[in-house]
Amino acid sequence: MAERTKQTASEVPKSIGGAGQTVKIGVVLAFVLVISVGIVLLANRAVGDKESGVLENLQKRFHLLVQGRTEVIGSFLDNVAHHGDRLIKSDLFRLYATEIDGFDGDLTVLFGAIRSDGQVPEDGESLAEQLPMMENMLREFSTYAGFVNARILNKRGEAYIATDGHLPPMSEEQIKAAQAAIRENGPQYSSLRKTALGMEMDVYVPIYPPDAVGGTDEAPREGAVGALMMTRQVSGKITELLSNSPLAGKGEKTKLMQKAGPGFREVTPWTSEGFLDIASPVKIDENGHLPFAVRPSLSDDARRVYSLGVRIPGPEWWLVQEVDYAEAMRPINDFKRTVYIVAGLGILTAFLVAGLAWWILTGVQSQRIATQFKALAAKIEEQKRFIDSINANIDEFITLKDAGGRFTYVNDAFAEAAGRPKEELIGMDAAAVFGFDTAKRLETIDEVVVREHRKKTISEPIFLRSKRHQFQISKSPYCDADGQCEGVVEVYRDITEFVAAQEKNKRLIKSAMEALGSTIEAADPYLGGHTKLLAGLSVEVARHMRLSEMDIAEIETAANLSQIGKMFVPNEILTKPGKLTPEEMDAMEQHVEYAYRILKDIDIDEAVLKAIYQMNERLDGSGYPKSLKNGEIIMLARILAVLNVFCAMIRPRSYRGAKEPQQALDILAGESAKYDPEAVAALADVIATPAGERLLGGKD
Repeated sequence: MAERTKQTASEVPKSIGGAGQTVKIGVVLAFVLVISVGIVLLANRAVGDKESGVLENLQKRFHLLVQGRTEVIGSFLDNVAHHGDRLIKSDLFRLYATEIDGFDGDLTVLFGAIRSDGQVPEDGESLAEQLPMMENMLREFSTYAGFVNARILNKRGEAYIATDGHLPPMSEEQIKAAQAAIRENGPQYSSLRKTALGMEMDVYVPIYPPDAVGGTDEAPREGAVGALMMTRQVSGKITELLSNSPLAGKGEKTKLMQKAGPGFREVTPWTSEGFLDIASPVKIDENGHLPFAVRPSLSDDARRVYSLGVRIPGPEWWLVQEVDYAEAMRPINDFKRTVYIVAGLGILTAFLVAGLAWWILTGVQSQRIATQFKALAAKIEEQKRFIDSINANIDEFITLKDAGGRFTYVNDAFAEAAGRPKEELIGMDAAAVFGFDTAKRLETIDEVVVREHRKKTISEPIFLRSKRHQFQISKSPYCDADGQCEGVVEVYRDITEFVAAQEKNKRLIKSAMEALGSTIEAADPYLGGHTKLLAGLSVEVARHMRLSEMDIAEIETAANLSQIGKMFVPNEILTKPGKLTPEEMDAMEQHVEYAYRILKDIDIDEAVLKAIYQMNERLDGSGYPKSLKNGEIIMLARILAVLNVFCAMIRPRSYRGAKEPQQALDILAGESAKYDPEAVAALADVIATPAGERLLGGKD
């Protein structure tokens, strides 16, 4: 372009004679120069704004992705630490740890003696005698909770009970972590390490004496007398957490980095070594995070990436999201290429206009002027075809509507989907293309975009040519130079297949739950249809009480799995026609513990597990298995308690007939000290609705 400018400047004087012509040529060249500089400056500014916007959006998306996964990992770590509650809240273990803490002798001598010649110091004889039982309890806990091994340690970080029957030496890091858990009264986590079994980590939780007073997050209780050390195999969980998210873009990867002495290592559980040393320096900011920037990749020092890392609370871990520099810059480079092509065409147009003006100033005949105009028009048409060719190759639908909601531009993809020529669509409104109801919903969003001058993205079902599509629609204001909004730019992305796949997965999960419920009911002839009715009523009552969609899904799952523990109750107790004896009642109530043992290691929500475990509790503390009261029982369990009793009362038993629904409701309402009045009232409203009548009509 610069060479052509020089060539044009050298050729112009040849056709002009005299000083007057030279002045005219100078004016023309100055005009071209000003226009060209302006176009270049505008192009550079547009490219700069685009680059800033793309990188800002990339940083925000990285932060959301990493923050979300960081919370998931934090919840996983908390859950692993809470597994130890079953043991450390045992009064027997707390008392034993307290006695060990008060023992002044050498623990090595104490427990070594009992295993060799049976001689122990007098003040340690009781402790040594209890040791085998405590080891068995610890081993049983470790097996049930899914830990590789576990140990009990005193305040000095010395292990005196281990699941493998002996006390192998502990590393300096393990001792410090155990002492930190005791000193700081909270869980501590070790670094990840690679073993023959896979990736492992240690979790340390403090053990308190039996009379310790519970604390809060702001003021944790003090006085720990020891620590429980639990070793967990986490290869599968780490691999799962590092797998690519559907929200991640092309070339993006999620990585886990941990502190290793003075440096850092990347965690790679799928490799034989398990880790990769990070050669390039890692600079952590004052908040403990890795700021968004261009830097070498964690796994490849020679590869440049944009990356962002967030410190995971607890262990010295960082979750890092990175994308190849070339992939991150691709939309910027594509935009830059397009802008500079358009800028070049603009400068070329300026030269053509200047050439036309020069020919006019030099008095060239009108025919030659007309020829120049024709050439200029051809260039403009070429530019238009170039822009149209770009839009024609975009799969997404692109439209531009004016302030009145009429289409002023549509691309080829939109016209093809609508089944109409582009020329016919220009001037039509959304109602003519999509129908009145759909157009009304879209126009409501248009009003927000125009009024607030901001982009909005929605998901909307739309019928095109009698076929239903699910679109993700991005709407942006189209404004003039003065900031006045002249219309709305729309980009439609078809996500029909993605939404269909999600719905199919939900249906499959629901079918599996219902099938499991039917299998459970086969163990008790009086449970036939109980689970299905319980699940149906739980959904309707939860909706009536305006619970969230997440709560509705959780209570339905809990209802379908609520009877699973009865598979392990003896059949003669389940089907006994008369009243159960106290011993038989104790055996029956064990179904809650059976259900908990089955479900605790399955990847289901904690709220589902709690709802199943607490649904037999009563507000006055008369329920089982923990005799919880009032606020100790979660809302989902309160609802299931009401519905479970209701479903049982309206069905016949070997020792009584079925009650009418209203009779059952009256009984529940009269027991307000036991059953949540709000749930009872909601149930009364639901069974009076068509949905409730339909459920009760099919209860048999």
